Amino acid sequence: MKAEFDNATIKVWFNSQSTSRNFHNVKEIHQEGNSALIRTSSGDQHLINFANVNMIEEIDTSKRQY
Repeated sequence: MKAEFDNATIKVWFNSQSTSRNFHNVKEIHQEGNSALIRTSSGDQHLINFANVNMIEEIDTSKRQY
């Protein structure tokens, strides 16, 4: 499975203890088997164990005030 985004903020919820992690400026998520690779626009790559993922959501950051 491959999903493409336009610099999205993605929250990944893990099965253990309701732990989550935000990934910023996501361009692509590529999932194959029990692995998922998250690529960002800055060139960072994050490899996660997809068997431990409970949910992935895109966070709407358009209402943030800086």
